[in-house]
Amino acid sequence: MKYRGTPYKDIAEKLTERFSKEVGRGFSDQTIKDWFKLSGTLHEDYRTYETEIDEVERENLIIIKKMGARIREENFRIANEMLVALMGSENDHVKLGAIRELFDRVEGKPREAVSIDDTRPRYEEIIRQLEREEQEYKEKEKNDAVGKSA
Repeated sequence: MKYRGTPYKDIAEKLTERFSKEVGRGFSDQTIKDWFKLSGTLHEDYRTYETEIDEVERENLIIIKKMGARIREENFRIANEMLVALMGSENDHVKLGAIRELFDRVEGKPREAVSIDDTRPRYEEIIRQLEREEQEYKEKEKNDAVGKSA
């Protein structure tokens, strides 16, 4: 019960319920705490039990992960075989869908298109504007030079 996180008070109540007739009295939560403290009657036994159970839990988790990986691998293979079979469909939409899915799995899904704010000037427009400004500047310099010589 302690390993599962049951509070000392609940452990005391359950032990009292189960063993009070045999022991002739009940158990307090302080008694239970004393059993598990560093110098307590159950301290070493509990630490050994806790270590063993933790190891069993770790081993079980490893086994479960391996089983999950095997199941995923088997289903992935089956899913790929089904997609390849769908490529033989008479329906072009089904064929295309299967091909896209296989490409996405092998190559990765294509990036989503980035939408550009239409209110921003495009690169070409910026270049044209700069060229116009340069042309206007040259014409102004030319006109200023003609005006000074006259």
